[in-house]
Amino acid sequence: MTRAALIALTIVSFAGSSDARRRSATVSGSGSVSDRAEQLAAQIKNKKERPQKTFHLYINDGEWEFADGKKTYIVSYVAFDEKFGEMPAGGTLPPPQIPAPTIRVKVGDDVRVILHNSGHHHLEKDSSFANVPHTIHFHGMDLVQTYDGVPGVPTKGLPDALLAGVPVGESYTYHFVPQYEGTYSYHCHVDTSTHALLGMFGAFIVDGPKPNTIYGKHFDREYTLWFSETDTEHNDAIHDVGDYDMMKFKTNYFLLNGRIFTSDLSNKLSTIADARSVIKAKEGEVVLLRLLAMGWDHTFMFHPHAYHMQVIGMDGRGLDSPYWKDTLPIASGERIEVLVPIKDKKDKVCMSCGLGKGLSIAHDHNLRGEASSGKYPRGPLTVFQVE
Repeated sequence: MTRAALIALTIVSFAGSSDARRRSATVSGSGSVSDRAEQLAAQIKNKKERPQKTFHLYINDGEWEFADGKKTYIVSYVAFDEKFGEMPAGGTLPPPQIPAPTIRVKVGDDVRVILHNSGHHHLEKDSSFANVPHTIHFHGMDLVQTYDGVPGVPTKGLPDALLAGVPVGESYTYHFVPQYEGTYSYHCHVDTSTHALLGMFGAFIVDGPKPNTIYGKHFDREYTLWFSETDTEHNDAIHDVGDYDMMKFKTNYFLLNGRIFTSDLSNKLSTIADARSVIKAKEGEVVLLRLLAMGWDHTFMFHPHAYHMQVIGMDGRGLDSPYWKDTLPIASGERIEVLVPIKDKKDKVCMSCGLGKGLSIAHDHNLRGEASSGKYPRGPLTVFQVE
């Protein structure tokens, strides 16, 4: 018998009366004390062998440029390197980006995300935003309050100094084990309307046990598409003075992975010059799209012109009854997974139907979202590029 089994038996021997011992001998139909002790030993062993994943995230701020030449102030989570390693002394953080880097784990991983509030270094000297705290809220993950990232909530185990968030110069470790596969997000929950809309959001993806499979369904390629909106007047006011009347917030840029579309196909800042946003596939493949949104009051309506989408999951859970859509609403905070089958040209019956190789567009069909900076089409528009 293993050491863990002996420990379990010893615990049972102190359960009290013979009736108590008999009640302790069977737990949830698990059988004898010896069987239960062996199960406990296996659980201890599995816990020790659970893969550990550690991610270091830092805060950085700076300037973000759109494809029309407009520049604005943003704040984002950044990773020092592709492995989310800890930045060495004297290291230099990369510039901020929209969205923040994607964190990817598997069901059952022992996950630690360490937030380093490295401060803001590109503000006007009198901006009150210089010393604000930050947190991480893992949106859609069912976590205890200690790791929920909401400031101002008295929480057992959380130091008083961190109740308002992680101060500049400090760090905090979020620790949890994902139980469900799916698409989640993470964002700052301090003054969320300002911090998230400045760019403090990213995707948190939990994979299941099999590669290229989600909710038991196969896919050949996948893309993560982040829809968001911003008011550059708001961003620049935070940069200059650190405050903004949110009742005056008026979106003037609607973004896909932080970019807008322009008709200048050579523009390196356009959505269609972004490898994260151009959906490439081959005939006969199935493409998984992970759709996420972070916004103020706009509901995005994702519409691919040549394809229907099978909606298979929402908000980190697979759907019992998947359904088909060609125009799909995505509100702030939602995460939706869809499969897009790329039909073979040989299957085409309708000679005028848009199947086979070539380009077709996909865009926000809430048409206000297609008019960034007051001009059309300059919103979250991309293409399917079928080879």
